[in-house]
Amino acid sequence: MAETTGGRLRALRSERGVSLSELARRSGVGKGTISELENDRRGARLDTLFALTAALGAPLGALLSGRAGVAGQPVSGDSVSAVLLDRWAVDQGLVEVYRATLTPDQQDSDAHARGVEETVMVVRGRVLVGPADGQRELGEGESLRYAGDVAHRFRALGAPAEVLLLVHYPPPRLRGRKPRP
Repeated sequence: MAETTGGRLRALRSERGVSLSELARRSGVGKGTISELENDRRGARLDTLFALTAALGAPLGALLSGRAGVAGQPVSGDSVSAVLLDRWAVDQGLVEVYRATLTPDQQDSDAHARGVEETVMVVRGRVLVGPADGQRELGEGESLRYAGDVAHRFRALGAPAEVLLLVHYPPPRLRGRKPRP
């Protein structure tokens, strides 16, 4: 089993029968960048990993370490640093749970595969989250579930905030389809 993010990416790409060039075309990530990631010569940002997994029709957690009771390594973006805590299959697809820290910088997230939804629950602090055209302010103990297959944003209001992020993936037959307009 591949032990690194790069090894997991190479294995996933191979399982899907996708060439490096084809993955670059589908994901919008440069071929050189993908090669460097697969060879563990470069770390990946959260948005890059989402683009690659969406292009391969796989959940983000397919590239991250972490399993029940053992947190993986953090992956970061402009405002979000997240650690995969757990993932499990459900009748409606797959759910991944992340512990994340948000900073006041804004994290813009592109639309994920069709049918993906996200739930953010605030553990500490205040945040502004949700679809780019309809964000909501949340405080400790509050949560919001929204479509992840449209552009969405995250940011802490004031001091860094701690959240739990659940990513709800639809059944495999729906994964990988283009986001709805």
